[in-house]
Amino acid sequence: MKDPYRAKQPSISIAYLQLLLEILAERGISDATLLQGVPLDPALLDNSQARMSPTQWTLLVMRAQALSADPALGYEYGLRMRPTVHGVLGYAAMSAATLRQAQEISVRYARLRQAGFTFEFVEDDQYGNLILRERQPIPVMRQFFVENILLGIARATAVLLGRDLLDIPGMEICFDNAEPDYHKEWQHRLPTTHFQQPVNMLRLPQGYLCQRPVMADPLASRGAIELCEKELALAADQEADITQRVRAELVLTGDGYPRLEQVAEKLCISTRTLKRKLQRHGTSFLLIVEECRRRDAQNLFEHSGLSVQAVATKLGYQNPANFSRAFRKWTGESPTSFRHRLRNVIKTM
Repeated sequence: MKDPYRAKQPSISIAYLQLLLEILAERGISDATLLQGVPLDPALLDNSQARMSPTQWTLLVMRAQALSADPALGYEYGLRMRPTVHGVLGYAAMSAATLRQAQEISVRYARLRQAGFTFEFVEDDQYGNLILRERQPIPVMRQFFVENILLGIARATAVLLGRDLLDIPGMEICFDNAEPDYHKEWQHRLPTTHFQQPVNMLRLPQGYLCQRPVMADPLASRGAIELCEKELALAADQEADITQRVRAELVLTGDGYPRLEQVAEKLCISTRTLKRKLQRHGTSFLLIVEECRRRDAQNLFEHSGLSVQAVATKLGYQNPANFSRAFRKWTGESPTSFRHRLRNVIKTM
């Protein structure tokens, strides 16, 4: 059976499950109760190097929320997140020379800990923006995952700076969903939070990015980064996922995206073989190009002053109307509406 998004491949550290079990134990819910009916070997809990699949992790989170009857479980999980739960990646960030470098480390190695998401770090005149994006559709428990990841990063940032989470003036968290009913009960423990935003992200004033984490240690950081690089290389070898390699080659330039023939040449295979491999993963070159167009269209609207027609042309659409139809299909709104909403959001910040 095809598994194009590697949902059944063990890629998520068991440490994340251990933190969830800690939270549930405080509520009188045992490990055995959570694991009941979930196809996961309990012996893995004693192995710090063990991995579970995104499917297993999602089932466990669904069961945890049902057992706890707590819709705000994502909030609590994120606020309880310790940088050390991320293993060597956490140590690499904690020992970085500056907070900016810690953010860059998170972006580069995020896929080692968050199989379904990627990070993008974008700076402007006032803020450093750590943007959370989905690598593939998240059909269930999406709000839990987005909440725990962004709040976990916010808390980790406070730990790195040796501060309380509420003692970082100017920090902001942006969610793309509507404000949940439970937010008011938690807002006194959270930084400034915005809802119905164009993207999910953590915003930090520029002044923090050059600050030195309290555990900064260049030698230790280099060692941890070397281990992250080895883990990244091993993960790439284990995945052997042609779709990710194609996505990595589809970088938007002044000449648009590379053609199928160019990507195949970069990967040292024939176009016919590339098509066949992509088909085996349940996708195609054109579908991946479409994914990249969606990603880059939103990035251009967020971070450039290009007109809708200029963005359409840059993305390879000869007819702006075709681009508008595609954009509406991707996001549910027109490019003009998206840009107008984005500008209104920026004005209110």
